[in-house]
Amino acid sequence: MTAPTNSKIVARVQALLAKAESTEFPEEAEALFAKAQELMTRHSIDEVLARTRSSADKPEMRRLQMEAPYASAKFTLISAVGRANDVQVIGDGNYLVTMFGYRTDLDAVEMLFASLVVQATRSMFQAGYELAGRRVRAFRHSFLIAFAHHIEQRLREAKQRTEDEVASEIGTALVPLLDAKRDAVAQLADEVFPNVQTKRVSMSHAGGYYAGREAAERADLGGKGRLDGGSGRALTR
Repeated sequence: MTAPTNSKIVARVQALLAKAESTEFPEEAEALFAKAQELMTRHSIDEVLARTRSSADKPEMRRLQMEAPYASAKFTLISAVGRANDVQVIGDGNYLVTMFGYRTDLDAVEMLFASLVVQATRSMFQAGYELAGRRVRAFRHSFLIAFAHHIEQRLREAKQRTEDEVASEIGTALVPLLDAKRDAVAQLADEVFPNVQTKRVSMSHAGGYYAGREAAERADLGGKGRLDGGSGRALTR
Protein backbone atom coordinates (compact mmCIF):
# COMPACT_ATOMS: atom_id res chain seq x y z
CA MET A 1 0.00 0.00 0.00
CA THR A 2 1.26 3.47 -0.86
CA ALA A 3 2.04 5.64 2.13
CA PRO A 4 -0.20 8.68 2.78
CA THR A 5 2.67 11.07 2.06
CA ASN A 6 3.12 9.47 -1.35
CA SER A 7 -0.60 9.85 -2.03
CA LYS A 8 -0.43 13.54 -1.21
CA ILE A 9 2.52 14.08 -3.53
CA VAL A 10 0.81 12.18 -6.34
CA ALA A 11 -2.35 14.24 -5.86
CA ARG A 12 -0.38 17.47 -6.08
CA VAL A 13 1.41 16.32 -9.22
CA GLN A 14 -1.85 15.22 -10.85
CA ALA A 15 -3.45 18.56 -10.01
CA LEU A 16 -0.56 20.44 -11.60
CA LEU A 17 -0.68 18.30 -14.74
CA ALA A 18 -4.45 18.63 -15.02
CA LYS A 19 -4.16 22.41 -14.72
CA ALA A 20 -1.43 22.43 -17.36
CA GLU A 21 -3.69 20.44 -19.66
CA SER A 22 -6.50 22.94 -19.35
CA THR A 23 -4.54 26.17 -19.87
CA GLU A 24 -4.44 27.86 -23.28
CA PHE A 25 -1.11 29.56 -22.53
CA PRO A 26 2.03 27.55 -23.40
CA GLU A 27 4.19 29.52 -20.95
CA GLU A 28 1.87 28.71 -18.05
CA ALA A 29 1.73 25.05 -19.07
CA GLU A 30 5.53 24.89 -19.21
CA ALA A 31 5.80 26.38 -15.72
CA LEU A 32 3.23 23.92 -14.34
CA PHE A 33 5.00 20.99 -15.97
CA ALA A 34 8.34 22.09 -14.55
CA LYS A 35 6.82 22.33 -11.08
CA ALA A 36 5.33 18.84 -11.42
CA GLN A 37 8.69 17.40 -12.47
CA GLU A 38 10.37 19.23 -9.60
CA LEU A 39 7.92 17.75 -7.09
CA MET A 40 8.46 14.24 -8.44
CA THR A 41 12.24 14.64 -8.43
CA ARG A 42 12.30 16.03 -4.90
CA HIS A 43 10.05 13.24 -3.69
CA SER A 44 12.33 10.70 -5.37
CA ILE A 45 15.35 12.26 -3.63
CA ASP A 46 13.52 12.15 -0.29
CA GLU A 47 13.02 8.43 -0.86
CA VAL A 48 16.73 8.02 -1.64
CA LEU A 49 17.66 9.76 1.61
CA ALA A 50 15.19 7.62 3.56
CA ARG A 51 16.73 4.45 2.13
CA THR A 52 20.07 5.35 3.75
CA ARG A 53 18.34 4.58 7.06
CA SER A 54 16.42 1.51 5.92
CA SER A 55 17.10 -1.31 3.46
CA ALA A 56 13.45 -2.35 3.20
CA ASP A 57 12.74 -0.50 -0.04
CA LYS A 58 14.02 -2.24 -3.16
CA PRO A 59 13.71 -1.57 -6.89
CA GLU A 60 10.88 -3.46 -8.53
CA MET A 61 9.49 -4.14 -11.97
CA ARG A 62 6.20 -3.46 -13.72
CA ARG A 63 4.91 -4.57 -17.10
CA LEU A 64 2.87 -2.68 -19.67
CA GLN A 65 1.63 -3.65 -23.10
CA MET A 66 2.11 -0.94 -25.70
CA GLU A 67 -0.98 -0.91 -27.85
CA ALA A 68 -1.47 -0.23 -31.55
CA PRO A 69 -1.38 1.94 -33.49
CA TYR A 70 2.26 3.08 -33.44
CA ALA A 71 3.29 0.77 -30.60
CA SER A 72 6.97 1.16 -31.47
CA ALA A 73 6.75 4.95 -31.20
CA LYS A 74 4.92 4.65 -27.88
CA PHE A 75 7.70 2.37 -26.68
CA THR A 76 10.20 5.08 -27.63
CA LEU A 77 8.18 7.62 -25.64
CA ILE A 78 7.93 5.56 -22.46
CA SER A 79 11.64 4.71 -22.75
CA ALA A 80 12.46 8.43 -22.99
CA VAL A 81 10.36 9.25 -19.94
CA GLY A 82 11.98 6.34 -18.09
CA ARG A 83 15.55 7.41 -18.84
CA ALA A 84 14.78 10.88 -17.53
CA ASN A 85 13.42 9.46 -14.27
CA ASP A 86 15.91 6.69 -13.36
CA VAL A 87 13.72 3.90 -14.72
CA GLN A 88 15.06 1.29 -17.14
CA VAL A 89 12.58 0.25 -19.84
CA ILE A 90 13.05 -2.98 -21.80
CA GLY A 91 10.83 -4.33 -24.58
CA ASP A 92 10.43 -7.94 -25.70
CA GLY A 93 10.06 -7.24 -29.42
CA ASN A 94 6.26 -7.46 -29.26
CA TYR A 95 6.01 -4.22 -27.26
CA LEU A 96 5.47 -5.89 -23.94
CA VAL A 97 7.40 -3.43 -21.81
CA THR A 98 9.12 -4.19 -18.51
CA MET A 99 10.06 -1.19 -16.37
CA PHE A 100 12.64 -1.37 -13.57
CA GLY A 101 12.89 1.25 -10.85
CA TYR A 102 11.84 2.37 -7.40
CA ARG A 103 8.12 2.76 -6.82
CA THR A 104 8.18 6.57 -6.70
CA ASP A 105 9.94 6.78 -10.04
CA LEU A 106 7.72 4.14 -11.64
CA ASP A 107 4.64 6.08 -10.57
CA ALA A 108 6.09 9.27 -12.06
CA VAL A 109 6.83 7.56 -15.37
CA GLU A 110 3.31 6.14 -15.60
CA MET A 111 1.70 9.52 -14.91
CA LEU A 112 3.84 11.38 -17.41
CA PHE A 113 3.53 8.74 -20.11
CA ALA A 114 -0.26 8.52 -19.83
CA SER A 115 -0.56 12.28 -20.26
CA LEU A 116 2.06 12.63 -22.97
CA VAL A 117 0.71 9.93 -25.27
CA VAL A 118 -2.71 11.60 -25.30
CA GLN A 119 -1.21 14.97 -26.19
CA ALA A 120 1.20 13.53 -28.74
CA THR A 121 -1.59 11.66 -30.53
CA ARG A 122 -3.86 14.71 -30.55
CA SER A 123 -1.08 16.96 -31.87
CA MET A 124 -0.12 14.34 -34.46
CA PHE A 125 -3.61 14.26 -35.95
CA GLN A 126 -3.86 18.04 -35.88
CA ALA A 127 -0.58 18.30 -37.76
CA GLY A 128 -1.79 15.65 -40.17
CA TYR A 129 -4.90 17.60 -41.01
CA GLU A 130 -2.86 20.74 -41.56
CA LEU A 131 -0.51 18.88 -43.88
CA ALA A 132 -3.37 17.18 -45.76
CA GLY A 133 -1.73 14.69 -48.13
CA ARG A 134 1.17 14.04 -45.77
CA ARG A 135 -0.98 12.22 -43.24
CA VAL A 136 0.80 8.97 -43.88
CA ARG A 137 2.18 6.35 -41.53
CA ALA A 138 5.75 7.54 -42.06
CA PHE A 139 4.79 11.06 -41.04
CA ARG A 140 2.99 9.91 -37.89
CA HIS A 141 5.76 7.52 -36.83
CA SER A 142 8.46 10.20 -37.30
CA PHE A 143 6.28 12.72 -35.48
CA LEU A 144 5.94 10.54 -32.39
CA ILE A 145 9.62 9.58 -32.31
CA ALA A 146 10.72 13.22 -32.52
CA PHE A 147 8.17 14.13 -29.85
CA ALA A 148 9.65 11.49 -27.53
CA HIS A 149 13.23 12.60 -28.07
CA HIS A 150 12.53 16.24 -27.34
CA ILE A 151 10.34 15.48 -24.32
CA GLU A 152 13.22 13.50 -22.84
CA GLN A 153 15.44 16.56 -23.14
CA ARG A 154 12.87 18.72 -21.32
CA LEU A 155 12.44 16.16 -18.57
CA ARG A 156 16.18 15.79 -18.05
CA GLU A 157 16.66 19.55 -17.82
CA ALA A 158 13.92 19.94 -15.19
CA LYS A 159 15.22 16.97 -13.20
CA GLN A 160 18.83 18.18 -13.31
CA ARG A 161 17.84 21.63 -12.05
CA THR A 162 16.10 20.09 -9.07
CA GLU A 163 18.96 17.72 -8.26
CA ASP A 164 21.40 20.64 -8.42
CA GLU A 165 19.22 22.65 -6.04
CA VAL A 166 19.00 19.79 -3.53
CA ALA A 167 22.74 19.12 -3.80
CA SER A 168 23.43 22.76 -2.97
CA GLU A 169 21.28 22.33 0.15
CA ILE A 170 22.70 19.06 1.50
CA GLY A 171 26.13 18.93 -0.13
CA THR A 172 27.91 16.44 -2.36
CA ALA A 173 26.60 13.43 -0.39
CA LEU A 174 23.62 13.33 -2.76
CA VAL A 175 25.66 12.23 -5.79
CA PRO A 176 26.82 8.81 -4.49
CA LEU A 177 23.32 8.12 -3.18
CA LEU A 178 21.80 8.76 -6.61
CA ASP A 179 24.52 6.66 -8.23
CA ALA A 180 23.78 3.79 -5.83
CA LYS A 181 20.08 4.05 -6.63
CA ARG A 182 20.72 3.84 -10.38
CA ASP A 183 23.15 0.96 -9.90
CA ALA A 184 20.52 -1.01 -7.94
CA VAL A 185 17.99 -0.52 -10.73
CA ALA A 186 20.53 -1.56 -13.38
CA GLN A 187 21.46 -4.67 -11.37
CA LEU A 188 17.84 -5.80 -11.16
CA ALA A 189 17.33 -5.21 -14.89
CA ASP A 190 20.51 -7.19 -15.67
CA GLU A 191 19.36 -10.08 -13.49
CA VAL A 192 16.02 -10.34 -15.28
CA PHE A 193 17.31 -9.57 -18.79
CA PRO A 194 21.04 -10.42 -18.93
CA ASN A 195 21.35 -10.20 -22.72
CA VAL A 196 19.63 -7.00 -23.80
CA GLN A 197 20.32 -5.67 -27.28
CA THR A 198 19.88 -2.05 -28.29
CA LYS A 199 17.77 -1.35 -31.35
CA ARG A 200 17.92 1.97 -33.16
CA VAL A 201 14.60 3.47 -34.20
CA SER A 202 14.62 5.20 -37.58
CA MET A 203 12.62 8.16 -38.87
CA SER A 204 11.80 8.50 -42.55
CA HIS A 205 9.73 11.67 -42.75
CA ALA A 206 11.42 15.04 -42.18
CA GLY A 207 8.10 16.88 -41.95
CA GLY A 208 6.92 14.53 -39.20
CA TYR A 209 10.20 14.97 -37.34
CA TYR A 210 10.00 18.76 -37.21
CA ALA A 211 6.29 18.76 -36.43
CA GLY A 212 6.93 16.35 -33.56
CA ARG A 213 9.62 18.55 -32.07
CA GLU A 214 7.33 21.57 -32.25
CA ALA A 215 4.53 19.64 -30.54
CA ALA A 216 6.92 18.56 -27.77
CA GLU A 217 7.76 22.21 -27.14
CA ARG A 218 4.06 22.91 -26.64
CA ALA A 219 3.32 19.81 -24.55
CA ASP A 220 1.57 20.58 -21.28
CA LEU A 221 1.68 17.01 -19.93
CA GLY A 222 -1.98 16.83 -18.90
CA GLY A 223 -2.48 14.40 -16.06
CA LYS A 224 -6.00 13.18 -16.76
CA GLY A 225 -5.15 10.19 -18.98
CA ARG A 226 -4.69 6.67 -17.65
CA LEU A 227 -2.67 3.80 -18.98
CA ASP A 228 -5.79 1.79 -19.80
CA GLY A 229 -7.02 4.52 -22.14
CA GLY A 230 -5.32 3.28 -25.30
CA SER A 231 -1.65 4.09 -24.76
CA GLY A 232 -0.64 1.12 -22.68
CA ARG A 233 -2.20 -1.52 -20.43
CA ALA A 234 -0.79 -2.34 -17.02
CA LEU A 235 -0.21 -6.08 -16.59
CA THR A 236 1.49 -6.39 -13.22
CA ARG A 237 2.25 -4.31 -10.16
